[in-house]
Amino acid sequence: MTKAYDKTYYVTKLAALSPTVDNIRLILAALRRAFNRSDLGELAALPKIQDTITLDLDEFFEDVENAQAEPGQQANPYLSKLHGILGHLEHIANEFKLMTEPIERKIKGSIIIPDKDFFHINDLFIHVKGLLRGLADLFHAVNPPLRRYLLGQAEHIREHCFQAATEHETTMTHSFGHPQSFAVYFEIMDRFKKVLHHLTELVKIMVKKD
Repeated sequence: MTKAYDKTYYVTKLAALSPTVDNIRLILAALRRAFNRSDLGELAALPKIQDTITLDLDEFFEDVENAQAEPGQQANPYLSKLHGILGHLEHIANEFKLMTEPIERKIKGSIIIPDKDFFHINDLFIHVKGLLRGLADLFHAVNPPLRRYLLGQAEHIREHCFQAATEHETTMTHSFGHPQSFAVYFEIMDRFKKVLHHLTELVKIMVKKD
């Protein structure tokens, strides 16, 4: 019997992706603790979680790509949406993996982050973790208000990141901060901007009509 790659299949796959989002949130929480406490121990546990995410996503990709390879399924809208969602999730996970480097450099170099930058980065950790929780919820139910909220908040926070970075660039020459702290700040900000971009594009895929 031929497997039906229909809306039921799509909805089931989305729900099954929720644990992957939860694991990404675990990474984000550990990154925040490492950043705040200058604790390398928080980073030590991340490769295992990252490996779990990679293996899970690889399995999802394989299943969807095998389905797309079946006769008549190349243009299946549900499979196309799933493939796009998986791609953006993979990018989000990778951006947080790359965020480990500037945080590790901050810890090993005993780099002091100015209070304003420190609090701004913490706000990003908190807000983005909340958006990811909303994304996990969205994978379980059709919720147009939540979709609109995630899109609006992701765009708003991302735009604020651009504004903050621009303001920082114009004022840092007059600051007493160390150039290394500026570099750490900008690198973490850049990762968050890319995460928010992929989160926005992911939700947009879910909004598309089948």
